[in-house]
Amino acid sequence: MLASRLAAIDTSTALGSVALFEGDRLVADDARRVSNAHGESLLPMVSALFDRVGWSAADVARWVVGIGPGSFTGVRIGVATAKGIVLATGAEIVGVTSLDAVTYGLGGDALVVSAVAAGKGEIFVQARRGDRLVLAPTHILIARVAASVAEVAAPDERIVVAGEAAREVDWSPLGDRVALELTPPNDLPRAASLAAIARGRAPDDADTLEPMYVRAPEITMPRAAPRRP
Repeated sequence: MLASRLAAIDTSTALGSVALFEGDRLVADDARRVSNAHGESLLPMVSALFDRVGWSAADVARWVVGIGPGSFTGVRIGVATAKGIVLATGAEIVGVTSLDAVTYGLGGDALVVSAVAAGKGEIFVQARRGDRLVLAPTHILIARVAASVAEVAAPDERIVVAGEAAREVDWSPLGDRVALELTPPNDLPRAASLAAIARGRAPDDADTLEPMYVRAPEITMPRAAPRRP
């Protein structure tokens, strides 16, 4: 295992992405829109990238994984895959949220808002002012997003919104205060952004790292068979 090698994966949205780093240098990456096919596409993407650069999983000292929120199935696949690898190899693991990933590189004196599609007419939203979280990760009806952001924004504060889900929101109530950042890498969570965020973080415990669903997944329990008299 080489201490400077890091691999990052994200499957929290329709975009599946993998990135390999040696120190601060991006060695290789791949990103594909696969909708909900992460279960079939993730490991082949990782394997193909490793083959391209001549690495094996045992060479990687730290794995970074997107923990959501986003697609329930996608997040679960990504986290389970990364945990399985680190438990087999002894590598470190770090979880990074999709809401942090989409705003990577943005900041300054603006209120920075993350937007990730949540389905069911909702968006996962988070807002930061510098390092301070002013709106914790939550799910909001699309029609209510602008009003919810206005509630945490200071008067006349500039607002930067990242994440392609922001296209679904009517931002006109906030006037010209809003700047949308919807192009890569701020359109969707990407593995390279996760890696940059995680580089200076302490590792998580692989046994306890869990997805951040924000909205509880809907699970239908099987109906009990009627008892015979």
